[in-house]
Amino acid sequence: MGLNKQTNTKNAVYAFQGKMITATDEKSGTTIEKNGKMYETYNSLTGKITGINVVDGYEGSKDLVVSITEDGETYNLQFGVNSGYFRSFSRMFPNVDTLQDLEIFCTFKEEDGKSKTGIVIKQNDSWVKRFYTYENMGDCPVAIPVEVNGNTTYDYTEQNKFLIESITSKFAKEKLPF
Repeated sequence: MGLNKQTNTKNAVYAFQGKMITATDEKSGTTIEKNGKMYETYNSLTGKITGINVVDGYEGSKDLVVSITEDGETYNLQFGVNSGYFRSFSRMFPNVDTLQDLEIFCTFKEEDGKSKTGIVIKQNDSWVKRFYTYENMGDCPVAIPVEVNGNTTYDYTEQNKFLIESITSKFAKEKLPF
């Protein structure tokens, strides 16, 4: 049969409210429950980036999957392209040395009643700075303000396309040895 179901999510890692989470069957002091399932929480993920893919996400959205390998074990960190996790990761990625180990942390804060998520990266004992900043987006398209029901929101469609292309082309150019 040509259709296959993915059943192995053993090393799937998700970004959730400032933590890395993985599915678990065992309850501990660091597990959380989400949508009726149990997840173990972690503060960071360490290793070398060995793959980057864009996949279908929840309800027709797109997700970025960053494969990180350390000591022969690969973990697949997945987060939505329309999330703060993606925006912060993708704006830093041009400054990441993909041939070196790194440590990725998720961030989360509530500000003015809104949840703000992001990713910070540490490499060679230094925090990686954003390449694209609000003050200097360079050749990256800016988000377009859109009014919905009297509230201003932003359309990141063109920016996301640009950032995905930037990430995948940089990663391909590195010609990583795996």
